[in-house]
Amino acid sequence: MEELLKQYRESLRLARKLLETASDEDKKIIRGMISDLEFTIEWLATGRRPENRRGIERRAAYQREKLFDPLLMQKYFRSSEPVYEWDDHERESVITSWDRERIEDALSVLTEREREVYLMSRGYCLTYSEIANYLCISSSSVQTMIERAERKIKKRIKESLFCMCS
Repeated sequence: MEELLKQYRESLRLARKLLETASDEDKKIIRGMISDLEFTIEWLATGRRPENRRGIERRAAYQREKLFDPLLMQKYFRSSEPVYEWDDHERESVITSWDRERIEDALSVLTEREREVYLMSRGYCLTYSEIANYLCISSSSVQTMIERAERKIKKRIKESLFCMCS
């Protein structure tokens, strides 16, 4: 990483030197290059996107925590029926019966619509707008259903005999 940072700094130095002797037309392009190099150097040096107030490590705990292992959820949904018209993924059967029971227990508290939206979001990794387009509802409705589903699942996991903690 340090070697990469050195190379970027050297490129920045050369770009600034080139700016001094460049024509007016080229100066605009070189200034853009300098801006991009400075942005990248700051990102590499600090480990976070420049101008962001908070890094990922400072997110609230509820934003970092996932109720399920995302890969396990994808395997579950891709090995489950029914087949949806928008689903072009191949079926998978690499989930254990124990994992399937735990997931189905947690999902049992959802309504049919919440389950469908949750499946599309967490199982197939569709964006809220893609889900909204498929279901002819607003993106905010999708977000509300996902949040409601996650609250229900979290409550079910706490009360369930099946411990979802791996």
